[in-house]
Amino acid sequence: MIGSTVADVMIRVDHLPALEEDVNPYGQTVALGGCCYNAANVLSLYGLPFTLFSPVGTGVFGTFVKNRLEERGIEPVLCPNEENGCCYCIVDAQGNRTFMAVHGAEYRFKKEWLDALDSKTYTDAYVCGLELEEETGVHIVSFLQNHPELQIFFAPSSRILAVPDDRMDAVLACHPILHLNRRESVSWLMKRGYLNDPEVTSEKLTELLYARSGNTVIMTDGVKGAYAFDGRQHYFEPAVPANAVDGTGAGDCHIGTIISCSMLGKSLAESLKIAAVNSAAVVSIPGAALTKEAFESCR
Repeated sequence: MIGSTVADVMIRVDHLPALEEDVNPYGQTVALGGCCYNAANVLSLYGLPFTLFSPVGTGVFGTFVKNRLEERGIEPVLCPNEENGCCYCIVDAQGNRTFMAVHGAEYRFKKEWLDALDSKTYTDAYVCGLELEEETGVHIVSFLQNHPELQIFFAPSSRILAVPDDRMDAVLACHPILHLNRRESVSWLMKRGYLNDPEVTSEKLTELLYARSGNTVIMTDGVKGAYAFDGRQHYFEPAVPANAVDGTGAGDCHIGTIISCSMLGKSLAESLKIAAVNSAAVVSIPGAALTKEAFESCR
């Protein structure tokens, strides 16, 4: 699981402030988060083996992340002498979330770290687009290119347009299982000139993405559900109704479940159904990571 583990500073407001408006938040907490950690957390709930290949730096937020990981029995494997950043997650009364991320050590990878990995130990690799955006993202891309034996799960993230085109193309050439949402799909396809009409069907969007990656595409679309295309068959799984409290981490939970189900030998159709249940559970609680209690309550 290659990516970031961060301190999420969750700020709850009635609504996002307008220019020069003063708003009083009605809650603030700090929790363990980050796309990579949130996804890996799902694997841990299923009792599946994984390596959290996530840098944990110094400073207040680095110490927080290290302590929270150790409480969960996870020993950081990468400890650079660089200060950690954090992610400010602003959540409104409807559960909509807006992010402001201060990137630090958690987003930057060194070539020697990746070179030292024994790839024979692994069958799969998860990668998030947030880390590819950094200059050091080239090292992650090179690692994937040098290890074609790994099945890659790639979640470009909401910052998909910030990933340099050459890096995006290089990862897609590794034929990853692609996981993203409809907004990300439309924005990237239109930017690259592969799409003119943003109102095309979700089935068409997955086909266009499949043509770029040559492997299964899974596209979520909020309360509508999730669509997938494996090159032969289209799939659709409606969303499970949920009392949305906080949408942070819903996509991470979804891809984490997809990876877990793949490791457990489940079909794509089964995986989408289970992912819908877990995603509904995580948006029904505060915070970005699915808790053990919420996980067990929906089994």
